[in-house]
Amino acid sequence: MKGKILIMLAASLLLTGCSQSNKSTSSESAAGSSKVSQKSSSSKKASSKSSSVKKTASSSSSSSTSASSSSASSKASGWNQTTSNAARLSTFNSEIKKQLGSVLLPSVTGLASDSGYLNVRYSGNSSSYKVYYSVGYAAKTLNDPSLSGQTPYLVLTKRTYASASAAQAAVENVQSKSNLQGLPTTNLGSGITAWTDAGAGQRYVTFNEGNWQFTVHGAAVNGEDAEATAKNLVTLLNSYYLPAPDKGKGTFEVSVADGETPQTLTWAKGSSLYKLQAHSTDTLIKTAASLK
Repeated sequence: MKGKILIMLAASLLLTGCSQSNKSTSSESAAGSSKVSQKSSSSKKASSKSSSVKKTASSSSSSSTSASSSSASSKASGWNQTTSNAARLSTFNSEIKKQLGSVLLPSVTGLASDSGYLNVRYSGNSSSYKVYYSVGYAAKTLNDPSLSGQTPYLVLTKRTYASASAAQAAVENVQSKSNLQGLPTTNLGSGITAWTDAGAGQRYVTFNEGNWQFTVHGAAVNGEDAEATAKNLVTLLNSYYLPAPDKGKGTFEVSVADGETPQTLTWAKGSSLYKLQAHSTDTLIKTAASLK
């Protein structure tokens, strides 16, 4: 009996020891698992930070490269985007004269405001050339290929003839006073008297000043006032002095559509014929008076 009791006690002690051992092992395993999980989480955070740093560095590098490229492009073009249009015109004139010599070019833009960028393209040589002036959203260098698609607000043309008489003959539609006699007259102010030719809903107001003859056209049928436009023209001519021609003609329209340049001055000086076309009367007179 005592032997059976001893065997049962030994078995009980053995089971108790195994249970404690299993609990210890389970606890250690759980602790180890927790440490591994913490390490994994820490590793992921480190990896995320590293990735973020790399992306930031990459983005910064890309922005830096883009800015450098833009700066290099601006320097390569030789133009400052903040340069005024007056300064741009001066630079354009200098570049054209380097190529063509001492040719007549406007020294003012004739623009009512400084918004947008003045751009210029030209073709020809010192004897015969054509210069286009336009305004765009971007500053372009002289004769940039894209300017062919930009609508000009001002166009200057020069053509050289074999003789002075040939150049004068190219100034068209200048009427003699004898042809104008008998037409109704209008006082435009400043001692200027104009002749008015009206018919078929149209009206033409013509007057002479020096070797110039000016004609303003308006569609009376549409309510266009040619006389008022002619008076405004006289006021401008009192403030701005046009080139003194051997023979000159100015034609003006009361109504002007977008993109058109119908306001025109054509004049002969020696064997050269000049033609200046503009969108507005103010622009035409101001730029013509600034030619040098």
